[in-house]
Amino acid sequence: MEALPRGNATGPLGPRPGALVRSEGEAPYSFAIPAVLKVKLVILIVFWSCRDPTLAPGTCNAFETTPMPARILLLAAILLSQLLAAILPSRALAREPLALWIHPFLTAAELTKRFTPLADYLGQKCGIPVQIEIEKSYAAQVQRVGEERFDLAYLGPAPYVQISQRYGDKILLGRLVIDGAPVFHGIIFTRKDSAIKNLQDLAGKRFAFGDPNSTMSHFVPRFILEEAGIGLEKLRDHVFLGMHQNVALGVLGGYYDAGGIKESIFRQYQSRGLKMLAESPPVPTHVFVAGQRVPPATVRVLRQALLQLQDQTLLDAIVPGATGIAPVQEKDYDFLRRLLLKYGTQKAE
Repeated sequence: MEALPRGNATGPLGPRPGALVRSEGEAPYSFAIPAVLKVKLVILIVFWSCRDPTLAPGTCNAFETTPMPARILLLAAILLSQLLAAILPSRALAREPLALWIHPFLTAAELTKRFTPLADYLGQKCGIPVQIEIEKSYAAQVQRVGEERFDLAYLGPAPYVQISQRYGDKILLGRLVIDGAPVFHGIIFTRKDSAIKNLQDLAGKRFAFGDPNSTMSHFVPRFILEEAGIGLEKLRDHVFLGMHQNVALGVLGGYYDAGGIKESIFRQYQSRGLKMLAESPPVPTHVFVAGQRVPPATVRVLRQALLQLQDQTLLDAIVPGATGIAPVQEKDYDFLRRLLLKYGTQKAE
């Protein structure tokens, strides 16, 4: 099957206007008086100390009639205003937080709780605060990242492939490692007390997906079903419930006969009365990306910080079972490009 074209990258936006670019290890706010201010200072001193030679004897200009203390205050005010104009814009921009955008695979409160330790860690490493932002939907996240209205983003594999296809490749930072491998699995499941024993038994049954743009709660479960000969037309009904937890709870509550979610969520709810029907082939994990407006030096620091992350408490907060972050390349997502070539026409709801 022919691989999905990736498209051409959009034109670079360049760094944020006036943004302070620092090399690695440089103090956040080191300062030296710019040469232009030194020149202005010299001019002001000369102006203050010299008489206008064009004036006739016995006359004086307005500045010369000003008492000496007032002259000093005036010159100090002028110099201070010039100094602040040079310092404050860069300093303010340097402290402007970087926004890390997360797609809504859990509730906003839960995602904020899970990712805040990572944001604090990255902020400490790059010297710029990092704040968590939760997008309202998968589709909105795809559009935001595709249109370069972001600094940093955490993306599911399928949404990233959609972005690279529609808008061009993005700056890759790293992909999550789960139980020692940068891949994870999708699960099709039902209730423990269900008479459903295998995938073929799902014919004529009600099936729950998550978000239409989700890797593990739509594209991968749909692939598994069709490989088993169960296309959507053979189901009694299928729905999209949004978050993975909604799918698990919908099946547990008896509203649907089976569903598809990622393995970590299945394990979380398995003890409540779920059983596995099928597991997907390995799929590349979630990926961290940076926007074009983030300075290259900061991108390098952030990438290094992610790849060197070893704090297990912090990793478990992101995804239970996460053991690190690995280097990532575009070719890692070629399997998903083939899936999206077949199923990617599904519109987000």
